[in-house]
Amino acid sequence: MKTNALSFRLKSILFLAWFLTLPFGSNLLGISLGSFTIYPNLILTLALIPLGFSSFKNWNKLEISILGFLFLWLLFAIFQGQKSSFLKEEIFDIRSLIMQFLIAFVLVTSFHSLGKNNFLKHTITGLRCFLFILLSAGIVEFLTGIHFAGTKTHEFLELSVGNNFYAPMFIYDNQNDYIAYLFFTYLMLYLFDEKLRQNSYLQLLFSLIIFVFAVFADSNFAKLLSAGMIVLQLGILFYQQIQKRKILDFLPYVVAIVLLVITIFTNTLFFGPKYENSANYRLNGVQIVNQKNGKLEVISAKEKLSKSEQNQVIQYLDSVNTKSPENAPNLRKNLILNGIDFIKSAPIFGLGPGGFALKIKRNEHQHFIHTHTSPHNFPIEIISQFGVFGWFYFGLIGFIAIQFFKLRKIISNRFKIALITLFVSLPFLWMMPSAYLYLSIHWLFLPLLLIQLLLIQEKSILNEHEQ
Repeated sequence: MKTNALSFRLKSILFLAWFLTLPFGSNLLGISLGSFTIYPNLILTLALIPLGFSSFKNWNKLEISILGFLFLWLLFAIFQGQKSSFLKEEIFDIRSLIMQFLIAFVLVTSFHSLGKNNFLKHTITGLRCFLFILLSAGIVEFLTGIHFAGTKTHEFLELSVGNNFYAPMFIYDNQNDYIAYLFFTYLMLYLFDEKLRQNSYLQLLFSLIIFVFAVFADSNFAKLLSAGMIVLQLGILFYQQIQKRKILDFLPYVVAIVLLVITIFTNTLFFGPKYENSANYRLNGVQIVNQKNGKLEVISAKEKLSKSEQNQVIQYLDSVNTKSPENAPNLRKNLILNGIDFIKSAPIFGLGPGGFALKIKRNEHQHFIHTHTSPHNFPIEIISQFGVFGWFYFGLIGFIAIQFFKLRKIISNRFKIALITLFVSLPFLWMMPSAYLYLSIHWLFLPLLLIQLLLIQEKSILNEHEQ
């Protein structure tokens, strides 16, 4: 009996430690061994695996099917990589699939071995800490412009100072990756944490912070999604006040908004380069350096150039900024078009792990994408590389969504909103980062969604027994 209690306590401590180290990945005390890195979260993952073997007998058919699918996907990728002697790009994707399977295994086995209540307690604590770490780091970066050094900060040395210098990145070395992590962690906590679902003001605060970060990162998908969440949460707050018959409490805020609108429309506004003709600002930061009498002389381009010369420079810079294939919308469109071509070329088994990047590097694509080798679109990423396995992955998500819909009568309205928000957000999340398969938020998604479904199904069974 004492042995079982010690074993349970060990599992509980290891699982919580696993969740607390998850946000940092290999950046926390990582030791590189060439092609792979050892770090605390990986060690904890490997330690939890044998402790979960005894839970096999409690798995249902859906759990067996999903874990079996992830394992077969991994074996399939290894077989494909073996045919070309495991190139660097292939190893990277195979490693992602290994972690995808291991994390799903750890979560499902921990759910059974720790019990529902302990698992939920540690998962909610882990997600809260994850969100706290991301927000804390993000606020410091936003206020100071201090970041963890990486490829992106090296690029900053050659760029004009702008909003992106203050957009948070944490350890991910990319503003879009950080925003995707922040969104996903918030949405998962929203799904699991009843206290957060009950606190509409806290939800609104999180959405406002994410929106500000998205504006500085210039992430259009994140701006659109966070703005939509703000509108939704304001609507929920308004509805709650109507239900409580406290609508008069909102009257001062309505009056304040009306006064603000009147002020806006009765005073002259300066719109700035974002909403007016930005070409007029092209020369503001351009300087001409001359050497005169052995001394360097820095002169504003507006002072040195004639009006016609200024217009020529403006037209050139404007053309570069608005018509270049390096412009983000053009890049995304061309990356998708290349991905569709790749899917057509290998519709069943796909290109194999790392296949998208390898095709680009070998110049086996039709649409110009400058130096970008990542698809910037998760469905394109896994369907083009893994064929039917990619399609089946999205089929599983659709199947789980249908199961939730079947259980809608026993799900609270707040939970329904959290679930719908998560599913509506997924397409936006999948297009924020340059690649998605390698992100730990991807590895967490399917098993956590499965576990939430199991919890609802268990509740449904209990309700049937009570009736």
